[in-house]
Amino acid sequence: MIMNDYEILFQKYVKELKEAIEEEKEFLDPNLDKERYEYELSISGRVIAVFRKYWFECDKLNDNEENEYYVNPKDFCVDWLSGEHEELFRIIEKMPYYPIGIDEHGNYV
Repeated sequence: MIMNDYEILFQKYVKELKEAIEEEKEFLDPNLDKERYEYELSISGRVIAVFRKYWFECDKLNDNEENEYYVNPKDFCVDWLSGEHEELFRIIEKMPYYPIGIDEHGNYV
């Protein structure tokens, strides 16, 4: 993983994502099977808001001309969680779609 502004941003993302998931767990039925439980977390408003926030923040870093790196926002928000943050990865990978669109100019919305 690249140790720079992206890594700092990623650490913030992980922290906020964990907090959002913990908050959402209070509202879920603990008797749900693991797959359904993780799916319900993946579509919760708080988790989606954090996901979108950091997708856009990663994209903003990519637009910074002083930045020598480019990191795909999908890789940043999903793939970088794999391994060390496997529990978070399993939740995010269950999103039925990424809550990000692209406008007519190719910008994320």
